[in-house]
Amino acid sequence: MLFAVVFGIRMITEYRRFAINAFDFAIFDQALWLLSRFETPFSTVRGLLLFGDHSSYILLPLAPLYWVLPQAEALLVLTVVVMAVGGPLAYLAARAVGAPRFMAALVGLGYLAHPAVGWNARDGFHPEQFVLPLLIGAFLLFARDRDRWAIAVVVIALLAKEDVGMVVIPFALFVWWFFGKRRQALITGAFAVAAMAVSFGLLIPHFSPTGELLYAYRYADLGQGVVGIASGLVIHPEVLVGALADPARIGYLAVVLLPIPLALFEPRALLIAVPATVANVVSTHTYQYQVQYHYTIYLLVGVVIAAAIGAARMGRQRDGRRLESVVVISIVAALGFSVASPLASDWVTPSPDQDAARAAIALIPPDATVSAWNMYVPHLTHRRVVYQFPNPWQRHNYSAPGLPLPDPATVEWVLVRDGIDERVVADLIASNEFEVAYRERPVQLLHRISG
Repeated sequence: MLFAVVFGIRMITEYRRFAINAFDFAIFDQALWLLSRFETPFSTVRGLLLFGDHSSYILLPLAPLYWVLPQAEALLVLTVVVMAVGGPLAYLAARAVGAPRFMAALVGLGYLAHPAVGWNARDGFHPEQFVLPLLIGAFLLFARDRDRWAIAVVVIALLAKEDVGMVVIPFALFVWWFFGKRRQALITGAFAVAAMAVSFGLLIPHFSPTGELLYAYRYADLGQGVVGIASGLVIHPEVLVGALADPARIGYLAVVLLPIPLALFEPRALLIAVPATVANVVSTHTYQYQVQYHYTIYLLVGVVIAAAIGAARMGRQRDGRRLESVVVISIVAALGFSVASPLASDWVTPSPDQDAARAAIALIPPDATVSAWNMYVPHLTHRRVVYQFPNPWQRHNYSAPGLPLPDPATVEWVLVRDGIDERVVADLIASNEFEVAYRERPVQLLHRISG
């Protein structure tokens, strides 16, 4: 509860102080708003149809949230709650496999203090954040012999993103080995294989503007396409070896594992995280091997389940001195690594600029087409068309390379901040197509001159 309250207040505060980035929060916020109005979820922030970017079909059942609470803050609080729920689920999972209360509490503490959990609560909304509590919950249900419910929960998790099967398949194999549930594991694994095959082979190519996977370039050293990348791990083992020798990636893996050291007492469960770990460390996208971002979610599934079982194993330990050492190390690790979480960073302070930004946004009609600076975009996404400036005049993280930009003549309002793409702003004013509708440094609002 404390985790949810602290991070919930923090995220609402950061949003209201214009400290939330357009990428990726505004993309999902706009898409969810469109879905809630039964419109095509084409995010003009990203320049892509939602399902051509990722197979995040979990947003469909989430759409009613904006019927009740149509504010961006609601999505931010939902993110915090989703991450917070994993704490008690981790505790219950440890209890379900035989851990004493105090050992299970160490797992819950380690989860909530884990820097990757804190940063994901602060990273804005990403559909794969649902995967962590859902798969911990599925493990708990398997442990309690609620197998049908467990499989149903896994199926929901598979709706989060096209690559969730990368963690579900080894999860299913572990369920087979640990619980001896062969049939249930095969069913779970089959759902995962089918979900990945449909997403990668059919849905994403169908909805993608290029007909191809948009992020395969991150694995160009291995090959092209899903099959090429997977086979490249065998053909080019030096790519993986080189990645694992990189100090930055080694440090990343240490920060993922060591905040919950009880996981080391069940290393076989850590195999659940191996495919996702490989995908992250061989990627050329540096965010994939930094705990501040959502790419670490899948790795945490294996770490938390390993810690739950490790807690049960150590709870049966008869050597009191060794048990005391494990408890002390676990507490020190949880609290020690928590300094790498956002709780240790300063809160965004209020600024006079905020009042100017709010005043400018209040002048923009709710159905107008807008191009706005990065931090202003999340406050303008509940509309059909909003671009991140300097789109659509200059491409910036928009659509796919080589594809045309939208017609700039459709933009009615431009909301910018001093020091950001000033040449483009100057050209717009010099063109006599826009007039300054509001000016309070550093905020400037331009309005297209009619007629």
